[in-house]
Amino acid sequence: MNILKMAVISFLLCNVLPALSQSMSAQEIIEEAAEAMGGLDRIMNVDSLVMTGFSQTLGLGGSASPHPKSPKKWTSQNDITRSFNLNSMQALQTHRQGFLYPFALAFGHAWNPSSQIQQGVSVLNHPLTALRAALASDTELGAISIEDDNIVIEFTLGGGETLWLGINQFNKLPAWSRWIGPSPTLGELTYTSWFTGYSPFGEVRLPSGINTEIDWRESVVTEFHVDGYELDAVLPAFEIEAGMSFDGGDILDVEVTQVAEQVWDLRLVTENPTVETNGAGIVEFEDHLLMFEAYGSEANTIALIEAANNLVPGKQVTEVVVSHHHFDHSGGLRTAVSLGLTIISKRENEALFREMVSRPAPNFPDALALNPQPLKFIPVDEHLVLEDANQRVDVYEVVGHMHMTDAVFAYVPDEQVLMQGDMFVIEWDWHWWGDNYIDSIEHFDLNPVIDIPVHGVVSSFDEVINNIDSQVTAAREFCTRNESIGIYMAGCQVKYTRD
Repeated sequence: MNILKMAVISFLLCNVLPALSQSMSAQEIIEEAAEAMGGLDRIMNVDSLVMTGFSQTLGLGGSASPHPKSPKKWTSQNDITRSFNLNSMQALQTHRQGFLYPFALAFGHAWNPSSQIQQGVSVLNHPLTALRAALASDTELGAISIEDDNIVIEFTLGGGETLWLGINQFNKLPAWSRWIGPSPTLGELTYTSWFTGYSPFGEVRLPSGINTEIDWRESVVTEFHVDGYELDAVLPAFEIEAGMSFDGGDILDVEVTQVAEQVWDLRLVTENPTVETNGAGIVEFEDHLLMFEAYGSEANTIALIEAANNLVPGKQVTEVVVSHHHFDHSGGLRTAVSLGLTIISKRENEALFREMVSRPAPNFPDALALNPQPLKFIPVDEHLVLEDANQRVDVYEVVGHMHMTDAVFAYVPDEQVLMQGDMFVIEWDWHWWGDNYIDSIEHFDLNPVIDIPVHGVVSSFDEVINNIDSQVTAAREFCTRNESIGIYMAGCQVKYTRD
């Protein structure tokens, strides 16, 4: 075949096929996709689908560094069974989960069974459910467009949620489904689940792989490897066995404890007492208050700021130190910016933070979308002094912490109070990075007496050091137990020089 003929065929594929697709209605295109998957009648009459396999998801914190090319931290889910009730459009997923990176709480490496019930758009990241939803009687089909090799159909569910279905122009099979959801750190996200490796299962063609990505830094957040399907199976009872959660539920109160002169600890009280408590340190200056960390969510951050603003008549929080970029610790960043607060953090975090606060959220407006404000940022290199006639706070970079590089902690020298996030937590089962706390203190020649953590409870310096020693010992014992049965965990052997 000569080059001219190849060019003509390429032109026809790129131009004629889209034109043919545009001449069809959205209903016809979707029905054609159903025929390609196994026939419209068969697709519409499947009552249940059970999918088994294994997956990896982007882990807590995403990566050690805020750099966009930093290696990602992944969480593995094995022994997955995802059971779809196609008549009620619900799914039950059961799995065993383990983190593929060192984690300080034992549940992260326990591979305990957990389950969740999914409904709404969270069920529609599979071609069979997406097609069924698009063909439902209360669904409104919308615009047709072309994206690469795919015909894209917009459709709105009876409940008002809008999604998009990409259908490959050549084999007519669903290529992906897309939807928009809220994000506490990024305003909102567009999710796209790609369907690859179709193969016949009985009378229906189904994908062997499902990759879900988000419209931020070209990130893949889930890779699902299917190892089997069963159609019209008897479904289990849709009951959940909850795994460990960092969400304590609704905020009931904020406990206020004065730790030292002009220094307070604020601790969130939630409806779930089994979840570790989270909070913030507050320091009084001559004309304002400084808060250490905007943790978790909009609700958390607002509750802590409101409590802080009632501490000293006439003084309000105007500055927030954000310890590091992990999305739980920066979960209140957009809220803080919406209130006009100045953000203080490691210089390397600025680019990421600007990305986070620049994203619009028209479909799920949060505090920043409702009250747009520019990011006011003060960078920290090795050391930053915040000082007036009334107070001094030193903000230092964290030394040698491989869980979170480009992190900072704060120190109130007159009161010998240290404020930190993820350098130490008293509830941790294991400490994989025990040197970082003492190395940071020795590097800057500090003499702390009191530790105010983001997670956990206020502790004395002696309690911190004693617990780090015991947590490092427990981590080493964990490594030894696993090595004895031929399992080599991430983080082993534990590096610690304080023995």
